[in-house]
Amino acid sequence: YPVPPGFPAEVHGTVKNQVMYCRPTAVKGYAVALYKAWKVSEAGTRIQLEECIQDWVVLAIRTVRKTADRARQMLEEVHRYHHEDQLSDLLCKLYGPVLWRSLKVANWQVRENAARLLQYIFPLIPSEVGVAEKEQELARQLRILRETLEDPAESVRRVGVSAVCVILKNYWDMMPPSETAELLTSLYTRCARDRRAPMVRAAVCEGFGWILQNALSHPTMAAVLPNLGELLNDRSPLVRAAFVNLLDAVSQCRGVSVSNVVKTDDLFLRLSCEHTEGQAERLQRGLQSSKKPATATAAAGPEAKATPDLVAKRLAKLMAPSLFNTDIVQQVSRCLYFMKSNPLALLAMLTHTQDVIPAADRVKLAAALFRYGLREASGHVSGTAPGPQQRPKMVATMLRVVGVLLEGAASEAPKKRKKGAAPVGHFPKELETFVYEHIKEEDFLHLLKASHEDSGMAARLREDLLFALSSLDPERLPRTAELVQHELTMACRSNDTAYTLVQLSALMRTAVRWNLLGASMEAAWERLQAAAARLGRRQAAPEDVQGALMVAEAAFRDPDVRVTMLKTEAGIVKETIEALTKAFGGALKKGLAELQEPPKSGGAPALLGPGAEAWPRILGFVVRAALHLEHRMAPPTGPSGAPPIRDAEEGEGGAKKKGAGAAEASQSVFAGTAEATLESLVEALTGGGVAEALEALEAMAESMGSLGKGLAKKKAKAGIAPPGDLEVVLRAHERLLEALSGASHLAVLRLAPAKGGGGEQQEGGAAVAAVEGASRGFASRLKALEASYWRWTTLADAVQPEAGPRLPKAWAFSGRIVHQMSNSDIMTPDVIAALKLLLTRTKDNLPAQDDLKKVLQQLFARLEYEPQLVDLVASVVGRSEDGAEGSLPDPATYDFDAASLNERVKLVMEELVLTFRNLRNKLRPQVPEPALEAPAGPRDLRRVLASPTPQQKMAGGRRSSRAPRAEDLEDIDGESVAESEGHRSYSVRSRSPPPRSDSLFETCFQKRGSSVAGSVPGSVTGSVAGSIGGRSQDLD
Repeated sequence: YPVPPGFPAEVHGTVKNQVMYCRPTAVKGYAVALYKAWKVSEAGTRIQLEECIQDWVVLAIRTVRKTADRARQMLEEVHRYHHEDQLSDLLCKLYGPVLWRSLKVANWQVRENAARLLQYIFPLIPSEVGVAEKEQELARQLRILRETLEDPAESVRRVGVSAVCVILKNYWDMMPPSETAELLTSLYTRCARDRRAPMVRAAVCEGFGWILQNALSHPTMAAVLPNLGELLNDRSPLVRAAFVNLLDAVSQCRGVSVSNVVKTDDLFLRLSCEHTEGQAERLQRGLQSSKKPATATAAAGPEAKATPDLVAKRLAKLMAPSLFNTDIVQQVSRCLYFMKSNPLALLAMLTHTQDVIPAADRVKLAAALFRYGLREASGHVSGTAPGPQQRPKMVATMLRVVGVLLEGAASEAPKKRKKGAAPVGHFPKELETFVYEHIKEEDFLHLLKASHEDSGMAARLREDLLFALSSLDPERLPRTAELVQHELTMACRSNDTAYTLVQLSALMRTAVRWNLLGASMEAAWERLQAAAARLGRRQAAPEDVQGALMVAEAAFRDPDVRVTMLKTEAGIVKETIEALTKAFGGALKKGLAELQEPPKSGGAPALLGPGAEAWPRILGFVVRAALHLEHRMAPPTGPSGAPPIRDAEEGEGGAKKKGAGAAEASQSVFAGTAEATLESLVEALTGGGVAEALEALEAMAESMGSLGKGLAKKKAKAGIAPPGDLEVVLRAHERLLEALSGASHLAVLRLAPAKGGGGEQQEGGAAVAAVEGASRGFASRLKALEASYWRWTTLADAVQPEAGPRLPKAWAFSGRIVHQMSNSDIMTPDVIAALKLLLTRTKDNLPAQDDLKKVLQQLFARLEYEPQLVDLVASVVGRSEDGAEGSLPDPATYDFDAASLNERVKLVMEELVLTFRNLRNKLRPQVPEPALEAPAGPRDLRRVLASPTPQQKMAGGRRSSRAPRAEDLEDIDGESVAESEGHRSYSVRSRSPPPRSDSLFETCFQKRGSSVAGSVPGSVTGSVAGSIGGRSQDLD
């Protein structure tokens, strides 16, 4: 039917206005309509439609990425049928003038768009040219395609790798073998080793997976893929995840074996590392008090989506079927084998099999291993089981494997539970009966009871047995649950030597899962509060206070136990902290009075009472618990100290908003707990009464001649006597100094991030001011407490010299505190002031030379570029003008009298200044920078690239060491795994399987000696493999 002359242009303009805002399905409809309209059009209408297509071609090349993507979607149907003669000629006419020159322009985004189009329109050859011209044009386009792999822009190289791999997959049989060899060689020698672009390395792995979809490529790819084995240990998780996906594609190919690409032992080692890194990341995320902004997550890019946990899951998906696709006897035997050789890898693999293996198969294996492990454990506990001494370790590992399997199966139970129901122990209905038919209390209860009386094998197996049972329902195991609660109660009543920290952690984790922790911890809090009352009255500490402290410390040390405990018992924890803090102040106040009136029995007075030995440990627990309450329970404060303003979206919903407000109100009770506790404890140790008593003791020691003259600030009082618990007082000071240093590190976490808006900069400035104010508050407390600590140490050396000199240790301890201050948010002037005070205390024999040099070296490394440190060092060693020797410092120039310092300080600073670039340039500019020692004999530094990593050396000749040519070394921009920064090169003992096997696990039980099948001679793929082999020899 006839079309008006201007109608195609009007429709084209309308579609251009709509295509950026419509859904993908609508764009798909527009693309089909454009192709069909061109197909049925004739004469002038076809010319107008070809102009419309030309416009979309220009948009797909010369616009930003989002617009170019929509333009390519509009051309999708045209590209799909580009092999038709008429359409191929049209594309040659439309793309020819713009595509090839766009690959050479300066704008990287235009080059990226042009390179992305190559995979859709290749080959772009007119139909009217002859055979020779076609081959020549094909060679030219392949040369341009190779040039995209060497583009300066990372995104262009990444797109070029994808285009090359798609083209090889689609046209493998028609590509010249020499060109295929050139492209594959460039991919695995340059792109796969592109050090600066992890996205390019990942694109190579993804592209090789596409090539494997063509069965004709398998013989050739079998020779190429082993060259990518290093990517398994790449430092980027994105690359490692892409490489594991490639291994998954290899496992589905009959002509290529995974064991040819990478060793099975290397896979297990990598799985262990990924699991460990994933756990560390989860722990770090749990420590963060607030969520990251959405903009930060979006700006992180696609590399942030690939995590070690994701890589571990993909590795488990690759390897787990080989274990579970056998009968139960083979599964148990293979688990036993890997418990001996790779226990960590086995635990990591079974942890990530929830989405791969059905729950029924995992529970069946857990039951079989549990029965086997109980039999072995019973034999070793009774002493009747034969076998080596290492057998009990395998039993412990087996019980942990059982716990991992049962925990994963229990977590897949129906998510909807009644309120108050146990969070664990419920399996799917079809597995509930099976689990408790094979795991019965009478089979293992004797092991748990024996461990309470024995410290041998049963005691070591008890922790692993509890871990295996913790995923079960406590109602099905009533005697075990009663035993766990009884053990925790006994631990609270005993001394600190009856139970180890490992035993308590195992009991508490089980109690948390079975909702038994609350009743057990109540006994610990009651005993600590009773101990606070006795210690406050200066009575002896009760015998069970050490056991209660051990239980409380174990609860705070374990993350899972701590989270559950703080949710339910934060109130009683705060009450215990307040009671112990008040008791310390009361005991100290009464002790000061006792110093004025020594006991008539003639013994030395005790400043902290008969229970003084318990106070250092109690103070350490009090401060640690207060910090946990403040930073985990209290909401973050705003810049001015008030709670932060929430977004409008966070307050939507009536019930939700009320619940959030109530929770925040309850949490605000714990705000400032740590600060108030530290303030009370520091005030108790440095307050007026303690200061007066200390001055009197110093005067008494000076009058006796044991203290240096001039150190006492008052005259000696009659009747005052030095306390007998000076060592305890010193340890109490050390605990509080460490706590203040830790609190200064954590102070910045109490500030909520500033919200966007008009006053964002003002709120940010207020936040900085709040941080500075908090840091100065901590610095003032540190200064007062440190001065008190030094005076008490000096007094202890004077009145109790038989215990040895304490001042050198105190100087080293104060140096560590100053170093910690420099790494926290305490202001630099406060750190410099603390350093000045520390340097003034340096004597001929105080401190040790190594301690003095270590402290100064650490502070120089941290504060090298701070002007305050430069001025301090200049006041000691002086400044040297260009070409002049060092000049003596002018005391009037600086606010620090360096003449009073010991000569040792100046000598150490002179030595260290020359080793720090900024200090050397500021203070000794005439001293040249020390030159690096040249290697003995001529050495080509480019050969570093050819050096094999330790892992390659242990490979036993799988690949020969590379010796690239000089021209190739200039192009290859890669690095080995051992040379990657922040990544280890692991050495693996050779337990590698035969190179070819259909199962990863079966390779570990077969004999060595099988050979690798070669490529088929005489075929096109065989000739390609031969070409690659020849080029590999040139490169090697």
